[in-house]
Amino acid sequence: MPATAELAALPAHTRRALDALWLEAARELGFPVVRGGDAYVHWDGRALHLADDRHLDDDDTVAQLVVHEVCHALTQGPERLLQPDFGLDNTSSVDDVRESACLRVQAHLLGTVGLRRVLYPTTVVAPFYFALPHDALAGGDADSVPLAREALCRAARPPYSPRLRQALEASAALVGRPLHPTGLPAGDGDTRCGACAFRSPGGLCRKADRRVRVKGTEPGCARFEAALDCRTCAACCRSAYDTVLLGPRALLRRRHPELIESVDGQLRVRRDGDHCAALDGAPGGPFTCRVHADRPPTCRDFTLGSAHCFTARRRVGLS
Repeated sequence: MPATAELAALPAHTRRALDALWLEAARELGFPVVRGGDAYVHWDGRALHLADDRHLDDDDTVAQLVVHEVCHALTQGPERLLQPDFGLDNTSSVDDVRESACLRVQAHLLGTVGLRRVLYPTTVVAPFYFALPHDALAGGDADSVPLAREALCRAARPPYSPRLRQALEASAALVGRPLHPTGLPAGDGDTRCGACAFRSPGGLCRKADRRVRVKGTEPGCARFEAALDCRTCAACCRSAYDTVLLGPRALLRRRHPELIESVDGQLRVRRDGDHCAALDGAPGGPFTCRVHADRPPTCRDFTLGSAHCFTARRRVGLS
């Protein structure tokens, strides 16, 4: 079903409820909406101005417009929140990469609740959005991916979290998205549980709230994630955690003293901004560890696909 048809198929009262939900979410997130005026969509640094319903295009809803502008705010970062249109130049192609990053963020967030084809953008950027793969952070232009990853890190922290996640889940409930056997939102049918990073070797889903086994042939849920790769993630070495303590006999201390610091009498690995000083490739990746062979026990115990691994990914907005 085309995306426009999927949205149009929703009852009018559901579309109105979605609009009301996102108007309230926008207010609570710090983007109060003012209806009417000359602008179709415009952020003036204090309020988000949206045209009246009679001036909106037939395929636009308030909810869609608000979601897209929140993704703009996430992508542009807090230093641009007080600038008109979040500092974006809408008159030229100078900010095309940032617009692409915003679309990746929107597709990623909506995809986690099965609404990627409901609250979609409708302007000239729509073809890029609909051409994105299941993993909205993969493929295409390399420049927009790091920006999107940074934006999703912001989405996972206050003031966006947990209100943004609540609005997304409430939207899925309003629309009545079908459920996966795990109780999570159903996916689009293009993936299988057997290829999901969250399915244990024994078939347990590690993302579900309850203990449930899923067949490898079962269509994946909306939270499907492909096999993990530390080189494209490095969440544990970035802002997910901020301290790696060392013992007095740590090999890293002897071989890489430039990476060690003492704080309140404790030895730890030095940080470089929001990531470990030994991490190359930050902020956007691909990532490598310069001292991988000499990494301390804390890092060695942090195994790919473990509970701590998924916690780290959630903290930086990747899961």
